[in-house]
Amino acid sequence: MSEEHSKQKKSELYSALVWILGGLSLVAYCIIGLLNASIPGVEDLVTFLSTVEGKHIYVAAFISIFVEGLYFIGSFFPGSTLVVILVVLSQLGGIPVFIGTILAVFTGWCVAGIVNIWLAKTYRLKIARLQENDTYKIKDNLPTTWFPAFRANYEVAQITYGGNPFKVFLSSVRVKLWSTLVATLCILSISLFISIEDISNEEGFATVILVAIINFIVGGVKLKNYFRDTNT
Repeated sequence: MSEEHSKQKKSELYSALVWILGGLSLVAYCIIGLLNASIPGVEDLVTFLSTVEGKHIYVAAFISIFVEGLYFIGSFFPGSTLVVILVVLSQLGGIPVFIGTILAVFTGWCVAGIVNIWLAKTYRLKIARLQENDTYKIKDNLPTTWFPAFRANYEVAQITYGGNPFKVFLSSVRVKLWSTLVATLCILSISLFISIEDISNEEGFATVILVAIINFIVGGVKLKNYFRDTNT
C-alpha cells in the first residue's frame, strides 16, 4: 500500500469516527434527558424563548443556531426544534422581526461552520498530521446534509478527509442558504397548524434519536468501507 493511499484510508477512518462520535453524543443527551436530569429540553426552551422580545430575539437566534451548528457541542441541544421555535415566535413581532430572525439564523449557522472548519483543519494538521488532499472533491450533498447536525459532521468530515477549507466553506454556505429558504417556507406553513406550546420534551428527544441513528448509519458505512479496503 502506497503512503498516499495509506493517508487516504486514515482520513476515511477519521471521517467515520466524526459521524459516530456525533451519534454517541446525541444518544448521551437523550438518555440523560429522559432520566429527568436537569438539562434543557424543548419545554424549557419554549418557556425561555417566549420571554425574549424585540431586537434581543436576533441575538437569541444567532446564538442558538451558532451553538446548534457546532460539531459535537451542538449535538447536546434538541436539534432543529430550537430554531423552529425561535422563528415561529419571531412572527409575533411582524414581518421585519421575522426576516431579521431568519438572517440572524443564517449568519449564525455560517459562523458555526467557520469554527467547525477551523478546528477540523487544526486537528488535521497538528494532531492527525495529514495534509490537504488535492484529489478530494468537495460536494454539497444538500439532500443528506441540510440538517444542522449533519452539516456540522459533514464539514468536519470533509476537512479531516483532506478537503480544501475555503471550498468546504463555500459549499456549506450554498447548502445553508437553500436550507434556510426552504425551512422558512416550511415554518410559515407549520405555524398555521401546530401550537409551539404543545411540543413536549419527549417529542424533541425523539427527533434527536432519529438524527443519532442516521449518524450511526453513515459512520458505520464509512467504517465498513475502511476495514474492507484495509483487508484487501
